[in-house]
This record gives sequence, C-alpha cells and structure tokens, in this order.
Amino acid sequence: MVPPTRRRLLRTAAAATAIGLAGCNGRVGERSGTSRSVSENADSTIPGGTTERDPETLLVRADTDGPPVRVDGDEGTPELPRRQSSRLFYAVIDTRSRADRLLVADGLDADAVAAFRSSTAFDSETLYLETRRVEECFRLRLCSVSWTADRIRTAYARELRPYDERCAAGEAVYESRLIRLPAALDREAVTSYGSSTDGQGRCHGDGGDRRRDRENGRRAPENGGTGGDTPTPTPAATRGGTSE
Repeated sequence: MVPPTRRRLLRTAAAATAIGLAGCNGRVGERSGTSRSVSENADSTIPGGTTERDPETLLVRADTDGPPVRVDGDEGTPELPRRQSSRLFYAVIDTRSRADRLLVADGLDADAVAAFRSSTAFDSETLYLETRRVEECFRLRLCSVSWTADRIRTAYARELRPYDERCAAGEAVYESRLIRLPAALDREAVTSYGSSTDGQGRCHGDGGDRRRDRENGRRAPENGGTGGDTPTPTPAATRGGTSE
C-alpha cells in the first residue's frame, strides 16, 4: 500500500507538466555585484550552442546545511539555513588551480570528487558545478547541458524515488553535480546561466536502452558506475547525472 505522503506526491507530480523555479530569489552564483544573469525557468537548450545529453557527471546528494560541494573562497556561496526552498548554485571551474579549491562537506566522500577533478583535462575540458535543492522524496535526472562561450543551460527531469527508500514529505536535500564539458571555457566570459526541470520525469527526446539503464541504476563500467543505486550521501560518478 502506498503511504499517504507518497500518494500526495504522486498526485502532485501527475498534475505538473513542468516544474520551473520561477519566483525564487535565492539564486547564488560565483560572484556578487556582477552582470551575470541566472534563470531557473530557462529553455532546455541554447539555440546555436553545443548540447551534450550524456555528459560525464559526478553527483553528490546530501542533507547538509549548505551545498555539499563548493569552490573555496567564492563570493556569494553562503551556508544556507536548512529546509529552505529550491535554489540554484553554480560555478565554472576552468583551471587546475581552481579545481584544487573544491571543498566537500564533512562526512562525504571527498576522494570521489578529487578523482573526478584529477581526471579532467583543463586544456580541453571544463567542470561546471551546479547545486539544486530537491524535495527529499524526489530526485533529479540530468537530461542535457548546453553551452556557448558565454552561456550554460541545464535541463532536468524530476522523478519520485523508489517506494522502499524512506523520506519525509516537505523536507529537502542538496544535489551537487560536477558536469564535465568537452570544451575549454573561460569562466570570466560565461555571464548567463539557466536551468529547467520537467515535473513529469521526462527528458525531451528521452529513449534508448542506455538511458533506461541509467534510470534503473545500471551503468556500464567504463562510466565509473557501480552497477546499482548509490546510497545517500555517497557521490556517484555517472553519465546522465541521475540522482539515486
């Protein structure tokens, strides 16, 4: 029998066609007082940009006081009160020295973050760090990331977690993702960020055995997966960025 909290969540998810985060004033970026713009109800892709629908991604999902992964010393990356509404945090990591400033919250697997960082070739790749607040009974699946020299957009699908995973309705956790972009971007040139979320759990153009395998927690060994669900708050190296 489905618990009442799950039933309410199912009705909510079925009624929503797309969950945007418009009206949330808590967007936090790398800097304050700059001309950078952030949109949480953005288009899923950037016209004329490059889109990757299967990016190499490291996910850290945790119930922490602030973003579980952040860049040390960045202005505008504060510790937030617990149980706050959905928010978007972002950082472009374009150099090895900047990557060395990545901090992981106490009690989480910093080695996984260090390994993902170390395997990035910054002469031809860039790390994009994005953190979202997610209701505890849901998880986000990264559908795509798009970019140009000055813009980055992400698109997610919001899914209910499995019934056998305990959660509390109305509570929230953080999901931090390090997304490896196969392009050498200049973080100073990136001035626009955006993200969208589909509340029905669908990615545009979703399909194919590989994506379905990722949704079910099965990953090919070459993608760094473990072949099963990764319990919170352990990071999971994936393609497609499904939180588990």
